[in-house]
Amino acid sequence: MNIWGRSDAADKMGKKNLWVLGVVITVSLTLLVSCKREEGRYSLRTTVKETPLLEAQGVNLVGWDEKGRKSWELQANSGVQFTQRMSLSQVKLNLLKNGRPASEGVAQRVTMDTRTSNLVLKGNVKFVSYVDGAELFTSELEWIASEKKLQTDEKVFLKRENLFIEGWGLVANSDLSQIEIKHNPTTRLIESKSLLKNRQEIQGADKG
Repeated sequence: MNIWGRSDAADKMGKKNLWVLGVVITVSLTLLVSCKREEGRYSLRTTVKETPLLEAQGVNLVGWDEKGRKSWELQANSGVQFTQRMSLSQVKLNLLKNGRPASEGVAQRVTMDTRTSNLVLKGNVKFVSYVDGAELFTSELEWIASEKKLQTDEKVFLKRENLFIEGWGLVANSDLSQIEIKHNPTTRLIESKSLLKNRQEIQGADKG
């Protein structure tokens, strides 16, 4: 006897309908997740091409520090400006310290972040210090405007007077007077031609 006023057949029919509804919901969720995954794969495969805002030849740019003094001066053969960055080619960069020239660098390409004024130099990067003539060579170098530091994780070569130093990674100030090579620094002594000639002459005299 069914005291709830529903027959066994009705109960079975209700359970069957609930089971069918559960199957439909499960299938729908599976299809939804599958579509989202395909959408994610598609978004990773496709990239949106940036539209240049401005293209120019003979570009000159100036960066300023927090005291309103020039921090760097840049000249480039050409430049393309996008929303948050600027791409420059065949670049000459002068870094200044307290408003005075500190070092001079060149690179094939430079990317400037227009929000931070950070600069990333790439391709045959070379810097020369105005303080002591030290020369720095690497493939990629970044200027961090807020810290007034040069840094890279790439291989670096530094020549200072008759010392030649190489290693991986570097942090330096704008005039290259303070340099830290992060990994595997190796120092070699380079004899000048005049010193080498004098030594050869001395050695020859000793033999005579």
